[in-house]
Amino acid sequence: MTDVASTGPPRLPDLANLRDVGGLPTGDGRRTRSGRLLRSATPFYLDAAQAAVLADEVGVRLRIDLRSRGEVDGATSEHLAAVEHDVLHAPVRSGASFAVDPTGEEGTGPVEVMTAHYLRFLEHSPDAFEAITRAVATPGRTPALVHCTLGKDRTGVTVALLLSAVGVTDEAIVADYARTEGQNVDLLDRLLGLPGYAERIAALPAEALGAQPATMTAFLAGLQATHGGAAAYLRSVGVEDAVLDALDRQLVEEER
Repeated sequence: MTDVASTGPPRLPDLANLRDVGGLPTGDGRRTRSGRLLRSATPFYLDAAQAAVLADEVGVRLRIDLRSRGEVDGATSEHLAAVEHDVLHAPVRSGASFAVDPTGEEGTGPVEVMTAHYLRFLEHSPDAFEAITRAVATPGRTPALVHCTLGKDRTGVTVALLLSAVGVTDEAIVADYARTEGQNVDLLDRLLGLPGYAERIAALPAEALGAQPATMTAFLAGLQATHGGAAAYLRSVGVEDAVLDALDRQLVEEER
């Protein structure tokens, strides 16, 4: 098996925005473990060879699918289904559509709109975030791959929540989020050919397709102001301290 911890995941041409979030600094001087938590865009386009690489070389044991049931039914890789062992379907929903005021004069500019959208995920998907946290904290279920469709919004918030809960610095979380910018151009073109996706993509404001650092910065500030931070939010949705401790052991190196 490829050493994911030293090399990172191999490039898979049909799995956009794939990366390992290992090596990120925590506030107490530690680093996240490599080969434990990965993120990507949709794996729908994986062929048999790439699906085998994801399963055998990357060693993914758990795929966390944040898409709605309709999205899953319309875009699932039969090749990936043939090799994977464990899938957690945990739909993340915002409960509202985008509403951008391009002037930003009423507090509804791009960053404000995206931030509000992200914070609504927390309000409308508590069960999903609880289940995801428990799954990633369980020994033997990593490497885990988290994905939605573009691997930006639902995936970005989910990964940010997990990383923040184990003490990764806001600066590192924002930098990881911003790495998505420009990664999905080819994927967007392909999605336009799928039933239903063309309409959904056309309805999105241009700002919803980018990954601006200011958006994640504002989300983390809102998470702190509204919920007291990631760990406090997860406790509020039913995650016990013992599970948070287990999450820390799974995702963060012991030595400082």
